[in-house]
Amino acid sequence: MKPCTASAPARVDIAGGTLDIWPLYLWHPGARTVNAAVTLRATTTVTPIARGIEIVSIDTGARAAAENVDAIEAHDHTRLVVQILKALGVSTGLRIETTSRVPAGSGLGGSSTLAVTIAAAVAASVSREISSRDLRHLVRDAEAQVIRVPTGIQDYEAAIHGGVLEVALNPGEIETRRLVEDPGFVEDRILLVDAGVTRFSGLNNWEMFKAQVDGVGDVRKLFAEIVAAANDACAAIRAADEGALARAVAREWAARRRLAPGVATPEVDAIVETATAHGGAAKVCGAGGGGIVLAVAPRLSHPALILELKGKGFRVLDAEVDRVGLDVRAETV
Repeated sequence: MKPCTASAPARVDIAGGTLDIWPLYLWHPGARTVNAAVTLRATTTVTPIARGIEIVSIDTGARAAAENVDAIEAHDHTRLVVQILKALGVSTGLRIETTSRVPAGSGLGGSSTLAVTIAAAVAASVSREISSRDLRHLVRDAEAQVIRVPTGIQDYEAAIHGGVLEVALNPGEIETRRLVEDPGFVEDRILLVDAGVTRFSGLNNWEMFKAQVDGVGDVRKLFAEIVAAANDACAAIRAADEGALARAVAREWAARRRLAPGVATPEVDAIVETATAHGGAAKVCGAGGGGIVLAVAPRLSHPALILELKGKGFRVLDAEVDRVGLDVRAETV
């Protein structure tokens, strides 16, 4: 074992979220998720120790220690680490420290991003090679075991690859590719706005998933509309068409807000209305109910839009598109 640090970026979902949950996308041909990694990173540092397992959350101050992974007390700050350690076959001899710049309950995939760094750091520490595909599957399964509802995969893809991504949700194999090599067009037209209300995405996603399976109301039709919006967003980004991108985001949000109760809040609606008034559009990140809202607007309108949002009491996050993705650094000893 050797000391190792891994860091990875969170993501903002532009269009096509929720469809990245298996097997939801199989029922909607052409499904894809469009997202962008952002410069809000989670970090895990792994250090070999003589005996036992130690888990430390720098952000919360939570700590746990035991002779082996099976004896660690289960609580919110240890469950994910424990599941990942078990999946990698590690039971003792490590100290795991985690920290994150991703706001809790933001809808930016913070816990999933942290899971990627935990798995990558531990794997590197024990000299285990793990492909991007296998890393995605490992953290997806570990997180589903912890939150006890199905999980999507878009968060892991942004964390691993960075950049502006198209995650093509094909039967048999998911294909992740960068939509553009230069993310400047997207970076100059998006804002991350804090709605001031935290949320838990697992519940809303699960409600949407069940409604699709049961054929409740117009849910299947609304998911088809989200597929179309995601395809529109792909085309808009490739063409560097800011008007088309705003229309795609507006189309996505019009369908998404009808999918599940609680997706929209008064705060979210206020941000959407403000962005729309400046020639843009907005949608909540993740499954809704609060958190961070993605605002898309013409580049030249950003100063006035930011000023009005701040005047209404909203915080605009300082974040850019992360071009790097997962970064793993191990020290040989």
